[in-house]
Amino acid sequence: MTIVRFYLEKRRDENGHVRRSNVPILAYFSFDGKRLQLTTGERISMSDWDFQEQKAREDARGSKQLNRYLQSLATEILDIYREAKTVGINPGMAYMREQLKQRKRTDNVKFFDVFMRFIDENHEQWSLYTFRKIKTTYNHLLRFARAEEMDIEFNKIDQDLLDRYVRFFRIKYSHSNNTISKNLDVLKWFLNWASKKGYNKTFIYKDYKFAWEAKPRIGQADLVLDWEELMKLIDYEPARDTLKEIRDIFCFMCFSGLKLSRVTEIKSYDVHTDYIRISENSSFHNLPINEHAYRIISKYLEPYRADGRCFRNYSNPDFNRHLKHLAKEAGIDSFVTLEIYSGIEKGTRQVPKYEILSSKVAVNTFIFNALKLGITAEVLSYVTGGKTSYGVERIRSLIEHTAFDDIRKFNILSPGK
Repeated sequence: MTIVRFYLEKRRDENGHVRRSNVPILAYFSFDGKRLQLTTGERISMSDWDFQEQKAREDARGSKQLNRYLQSLATEILDIYREAKTVGINPGMAYMREQLKQRKRTDNVKFFDVFMRFIDENHEQWSLYTFRKIKTTYNHLLRFARAEEMDIEFNKIDQDLLDRYVRFFRIKYSHSNNTISKNLDVLKWFLNWASKKGYNKTFIYKDYKFAWEAKPRIGQADLVLDWEELMKLIDYEPARDTLKEIRDIFCFMCFSGLKLSRVTEIKSYDVHTDYIRISENSSFHNLPINEHAYRIISKYLEPYRADGRCFRNYSNPDFNRHLKHLAKEAGIDSFVTLEIYSGIEKGTRQVPKYEILSSKVAVNTFIFNALKLGITAEVLSYVTGGKTSYGVERIRSLIEHTAFDDIRKFNILSPGK
């Protein structure tokens, strides 16, 4: 049984009496038949200590902060023990003490010093654009700390601080929600790195939600390509080989309904004329494909890549970046409307369609055209890898727009006598 308990030190003074004020709080960790004693660095009067609950009494001054610290210390001790067990280490007394010392050393490092270490350790692998973005965030945080007259510390990064950081961008720079989201993404990137390095131990930022996130920004009708746009893209011949492959992958997704993560895992020997053999959860099943999809992927069956894959393994951000560039060259530039929320005010902005293209648009395009052809939602959920029919039902509403045009085709018929 592993458990952490807290006790007051029973040390006597020079007169032989047990101390009753300014008494050190000790932590005892029982594990694997051993009992490790640790100093917490905290002191308290016996009259303020709840011996049964092993924590400061609620009416004691500073009890909330002290109890929160003791709880976090207990969690940290247990985490060290469990992490060791997970990787096959049987932790002893010396191991536990050394790990706690290492974590204490990281606790004393200041927030902005850690941010500079983040830059120093990673800047060589960043592009100039990324480096400037990170440095801009660093300067934003400095200005925010000065404006709020506070020291940013890892253990202070909570919901309230993040809300104030959002207001800072809104008031000082009049940033749109989209820009603020990008700024917060950089901060989260840094905090993820700091967490892996052991500097940050609070994870409230991972669950932080913006007030506007539930509101749609792009109309559903703009999240698909119509047939003319798809044909324009598939017929376009870019100069760069990378963009040719991006074109083929995207169009293959539009005809097959497969997500990017699935497409980049397809190997040549899994491809057949009318189906693709897919491996999932240690089992195999066959997904049907149409002749348009096969015509595209058949170009990548020979010669084989070293890893056997038909297509290069692109990450979503890289794929989307290349796709936007490709679509711009191909002339996918009809204007779509973006809804921009800033505080309680809403505005709109017109942008060319290539700016909002992503791998998700390909799957949406497949579902949209499949629904027009009468393919059932159940089949589409199976083919696209959806665990529910939510994605299908979301696109189904777009059929209403084409339904009006299709029904009007009756107008060209001559009525009978």
